[in-house]
Amino acid sequence: MAQEIEVKFPLRDRAALIRKLQDIGGTRLYAETFEDNIVLDRRGELKTKGALLRVRKFGKYSLITYKGPMSIDGGIKSREEVQTGVESFELAIELLDAVGFKPVFRYQKFREVWRLSDVEIVLDRTPIGEYFEIEGPIDLIRSISSELGMNMDQAIRQTYADLYRQARRTRSDLPENMVFAPEDL
Repeated sequence: MAQEIEVKFPLRDRAALIRKLQDIGGTRLYAETFEDNIVLDRRGELKTKGALLRVRKFGKYSLITYKGPMSIDGGIKSREEVQTGVESFELAIELLDAVGFKPVFRYQKFREVWRLSDVEIVLDRTPIGEYFEIEGPIDLIRSISSELGMNMDQAIRQTYADLYRQARRTRSDLPENMVFAPEDL
């Protein structure tokens, strides 16, 4: 099992962040690409233990991911992660459904992917705002965050599902799932 180590920040100025990434040697791997995610669970057992099972479609790629319980150290999230490609987004959901894992939450975003050294930086545009994540070894996350002008006190500890639940408390116009309106796709 691999370890996912990442930090998430609010993205206030996309153009400025891209300029900084270019200035410090970042390379864009994927232009902004639509991503659709389905979280599945069996009677809440994964959520209860802080774990997650997800099927993701990113452009032409489909992935299934299991994430174990999360720990946070100095704003940096860490959790076990197992991920593999699947042939079909729809069939993966159907297969998991057949063994008792039902879709419980859907979230969408447009994601742009960058690489810098051994770190991946993703810029996400969601229905509730823009964010960016830095994933890689802890020491590099800290140094690159600093180079990008971010303070670890600004790190967001919540998942997208948590952020969306929080947004729904104050915005009655938001649907049950974090999805774009058809005209925004």
